[in-house]
Amino acid sequence: MSNPFLQLVKKANDLNWCTQPYCTTCGSLEYHNELKKLSGELGGQLSNALSELDPNEITKIENWCDALTIAFIDLHFSLQVESILESWFKKIKVNINFTDFVLFNIIKCFPSDNQIHKKWVSECINIALEKNCFSLVESLILVLGKDTLKNPELLELGKEFASSSDQMKRVLLNACNIRLPKA
Repeated sequence: MSNPFLQLVKKANDLNWCTQPYCTTCGSLEYHNELKKLSGELGGQLSNALSELDPNEITKIENWCDALTIAFIDLHFSLQVESILESWFKKIKVNINFTDFVLFNIIKCFPSDNQIHKKWVSECINIALEKNCFSLVESLILVLGKDTLKNPELLELGKEFASSSDQMKRVLLNACNIRLPKA
């Protein structure tokens, strides 16, 4: 059986519906209306569909990031969010783009002492170091801020990337107050 949230995102894409969060022109009305139908009265159906989401399938669809952001905003209860993030944690290595998106757009909103935040950040550090992934390193440094200094391997990888990337130099300067010499 196909995932109903995945089907909705495909439909929104096929029909060229706006899925921009906080759109001031249309409010993503068509997408929001269909999302409410999927969600049900208490959001359980949407929560279930998101929990069962295949990261590889959703990332194949254009505008998936915006559609997923709106779905998360529309969830009814914080317990649903935590449950979904726990289910996605089991799939954290399946798709780095998905993991990077979740880290930067959802996990960063949790307090740093929250168990889900700690768990995701810790595993994302392991993945970033293992895969040498620029985007994930960048997201981690931005999410951690000055706490990046407590992760010497991550910091060194960031500095390594900064040796050839002005973007990473800016990230290190803005997040950690580390000024590196120009290459």
